[in-house]
Amino acid sequence: MTTKNTRVDDTGRAFAGSQLQIQIYVNRRSEDLTREVFAGLPDLALLHPHLNWASPLEKDRFSEYQDTAFLKACGLEHLSAELKAFWPRGGPVWDALASIELQKDKDKKGILLVEAKSYPGEIYGIGCKATPKSRKKIEDALDRTKKWCGVPANTDWTGPLYQSANRMAHLYFFRKIAGVPAWLANINFLNDQHSPTDCDAWHKQLKKVKAELGISGKRIPYTADIFLKARNRSELSV
Repeated sequence: MTTKNTRVDDTGRAFAGSQLQIQIYVNRRSEDLTREVFAGLPDLALLHPHLNWASPLEKDRFSEYQDTAFLKACGLEHLSAELKAFWPRGGPVWDALASIELQKDKDKKGILLVEAKSYPGEIYGIGCKATPKSRKKIEDALDRTKKWCGVPANTDWTGPLYQSANRMAHLYFFRKIAGVPAWLANINFLNDQHSPTDCDAWHKQLKKVKAELGISGKRIPYTADIFLKARNRSELSV
């Protein structure tokens, strides 16, 4: 469980950026959020599922989760050993998570993974800084994911776009290793007051990102880019 203390107040409420926006949508506008997720992921919507938002919840001080904790938050802790075999400790910290209840099989849980950004610069990072032992496991996982996505093996997924790559790797883990219905929503907030980015600017930047990841023109299954209007922090005070 990770809480970014320098970015939140003493209740866990974020001050700005994508962390704030996803807190607002999960806790104050969950119906709007669910509706837009279904619009962006029609293959999920066709299953007539019920989404149970698991994080970041106000009652849990807006905590975000990683590793075994994120599995537990979505009722999938039985996959802990498989996840540890696939990915080393210190994996992605998920901006939001939802467990998925499928109408046809209510005993089988699915998962929605959410990565949120308030401006394009957030997509880029410092790259993979894992130890040599962990890096070998990471590179093996990324190579398997690249093959699944139809991406050339020599495409660098451990550089500045490592965060995007490791999110796709976890989607691969659920779908191809664990056999769990899973989807990945990349949520981009429009015109955040601290870093305003309109829809055209987002599309232009995402086109560049996809080219660098080697997925231009490819339909990566079970993923979607979703655009939501940024809200005011005052909504979290209601």
